[in-house]
Amino acid sequence: MGWRRAGFGMLLLALVATLPAVAGASATPVAVGDQPRQSLSGAFTVHRHAGEPLGLEGARAVHGEGGFHPLEGDDAGATNFGLTRDAIWLRLELTTPEDFAGRRLLEVAHASLDRVDLYLARDLAPAGGEWRHYRSGDHLPFSQRTLPHRHHLFDLDLEPDTAYTLYLRVASEGTLTVPVTLWEAEALWQHDQLAYTALGLYYGLLVALLVYNLFLYLSLRDPLYLVYVAFIGTLAVGQAGLAGLTGQFLWPDHPWLTHLSPTGGVSLAGVFGALFVQRFLGDTPARLHLGWFMPAVIVGYAATFLGAVAGYYHLAAMVVNGLSLVFAVGALALGAAALYQRQPGARFFVLAWVALLAGVIVIALHNLGLLASNVVTANALLIGSALEMLLLSLALADRINTLQRARDEAQEHALRLRQEMVEALQESERTLESRVADRTRDLERVNQDLRESQAQLEYQAGHDPLTGLVNRKLFAELLPRAMARADRHDRGLALLVADLDHFKPVNDRLGHAVGDAVLVEVARRLGASVREMDTVARLGGDEFVVLLEEAGEVEAIEGVVAKLTAEVARPVPLGEGGQVRVGVSVGWARYPADAVDAETLFNLADRGMYHRKSGRAIPDPL
Repeated sequence: MGWRRAGFGMLLLALVATLPAVAGASATPVAVGDQPRQSLSGAFTVHRHAGEPLGLEGARAVHGEGGFHPLEGDDAGATNFGLTRDAIWLRLELTTPEDFAGRRLLEVAHASLDRVDLYLARDLAPAGGEWRHYRSGDHLPFSQRTLPHRHHLFDLDLEPDTAYTLYLRVASEGTLTVPVTLWEAEALWQHDQLAYTALGLYYGLLVALLVYNLFLYLSLRDPLYLVYVAFIGTLAVGQAGLAGLTGQFLWPDHPWLTHLSPTGGVSLAGVFGALFVQRFLGDTPARLHLGWFMPAVIVGYAATFLGAVAGYYHLAAMVVNGLSLVFAVGALALGAAALYQRQPGARFFVLAWVALLAGVIVIALHNLGLLASNVVTANALLIGSALEMLLLSLALADRINTLQRARDEAQEHALRLRQEMVEALQESERTLESRVADRTRDLERVNQDLRESQAQLEYQAGHDPLTGLVNRKLFAELLPRAMARADRHDRGLALLVADLDHFKPVNDRLGHAVGDAVLVEVARRLGASVREMDTVARLGGDEFVVLLEEAGEVEAIEGVVAKLTAEVARPVPLGEGGQVRVGVSVGWARYPADAVDAETLFNLADRGMYHRKSGRAIPDPL
């Protein structure tokens, strides 16, 4: 799992006084002193082995060939190897004094290591010496561990005035951190009391937040609180896996679940956490064009969980580190935008993700081997997640309070308005009828204005602003209706397409004002030349159409065309005694004799218009 940590000390443990550590070169034996606690991490020599498994005899042979090297770094962080699939072999020589007495326990304080093998022999492992072999790791059922402890604990059973050689082989698909400490039994017991007290506080906080938000969901029926409950629950499982508590308490006889719980729990927590962020921030991501971000994070976490379940644990452990960093940064950025927009609960939301982001960054750098292991770096995620969940609950509470205040203010405003209305009614009882009548007249006037405005808007939408004729849009609606009427009454209709001749020179020579006056006059003449039931429309420019209803005879249509042509051909008077002449070319088609659909009907009439225009000479209009 990408968020594995060396040990599971809590924030309370950060206040414990620093304890003495034993550091020495690889060739110098470590003297077991009378300290209650000795850190051995910096005193090991190390060999990283990739490929086929290497047994004890192979490791001793590698040591004989000089293949073990001193560790670099301080005691706390020297044995943090990050995310690696290599098997780590650690070697150490111990000596006990003549007056040595008491039991010594060796602790490897990283619960989620897959396999831990300890080999111990006395007298610096002479030829034929007997090696004691201890096994631990989350691939073993908890009942098979040498000592029942959430970490990997071994009873060394040391004797006075004796030299020992110790080999430690560690392998894991997640973060491989091997903090090794030699304890007196009483000192370890006291340390565990502090650790379990801190763990109790942490999980007590989680349970309290979970129950509180579950009750909020049952009371408010807002799914946001149920999502938050799922987030707390899955994160608690992930943290319990990191702390070694799942194997000890939840499923001690199912090592696969123990192994899966850190990565699986944190991945599922990421799914619900991203869903919570998406729902909490509302439309803030969409306004920033980042509505896709949290769904993408949810898919990434879900794929990571499925990958871990399918056996790609190492890859899942690598992905979850980077994804969690991206998630925390993205949530913080979106929360900052929500805070800028004064969204309810945003201030606590931002603080929550600042706390988690700090923890994620520190633990990710620790898990990748870039930061040394200490009480802060090893527990950064624990501290950050505890603060995050507390602050997110405050954000939810602040959100409730803000929304409740808004509802209260709205209710208060409504009550105040109601009271004012009652007082106004009491004060104006004598003039009520008059005021009602005035209001009624005002409403009628407003309604009339609205009707007139609506009619004007509808008229403007369907009529040409220059000529007042039906425009292209409205004509496109009228033509199918006329065709339907013709079908119902078994009558024909005719569509005339008219295009002015030599209108462009009028615009070019005399100006657009004269051209507009000519168009207005032509529109008037066209409208005056047809029946009231017929429709004249301007399609645009100098192009007009005429819809003749109940006109199926060719002779009648040609008569209308001749009349239109003659009317348009008459001189158009201008100011100061001037005049201008324009002609018109008219093409027509009948429905249903020539075409049975509007598009074909128009195309035939348009084609006829161009045929007439090209078939005759057109005089200059000026």
